[in-house]
Amino acid sequence: MKKTALHTIKHSGFKVPDNYFSEVEARILTDVALREHGDQSGFQIPDAYLKELDDKILAKVSEEKSTKVISTLNWRQIASVSAIAASLVLMFQIFYSSENNIEQPTFDTLEIGAIENYLDQETYTSLDLASLLTEEELSKDTFIDDELSEKTLETYLLEQDELDDLILEQLP
Repeated sequence: MKKTALHTIKHSGFKVPDNYFSEVEARILTDVALREHGDQSGFQIPDAYLKELDDKILAKVSEEKSTKVISTLNWRQIASVSAIAASLVLMFQIFYSSENNIEQPTFDTLEIGAIENYLDQETYTSLDLASLLTEEELSKDTFIDDELSEKTLETYLLEQDELDDLILEQLP
């Protein structure tokens, strides 16, 4: 807004609603009347209500209502279900136990070749196998007593690839 045009403004920009001044007195009087009666909420508590409230609540809670319990199963149904289950178990035991009579393998029945194949397929190191043996089983005396033929020793050394690597590492 420009400062030079302030003296030419004829209106303030505010309007008074129609019939405002004729109704303002009635509005003010109704507002005062409401405030005088506003102190009372309109609700009242009966005399000795709070004193009797605990007794009323306890009386309603302590009333036990007996309810009739109807069992869904009786002893005849339980006996018949048990008999059916027992006969099914007996039937499976008779028919399937005769077909599956396979002897469980023991350590004595295993072949040495099967044990060697298993150990070859698994990735066991010599430390893993040594941890399964006791110190008495690993003593020098047990290895000295075993006699190996020269041919067995020669074939073992020829088959071992790691032995060549060890020899090459030892050379200067």
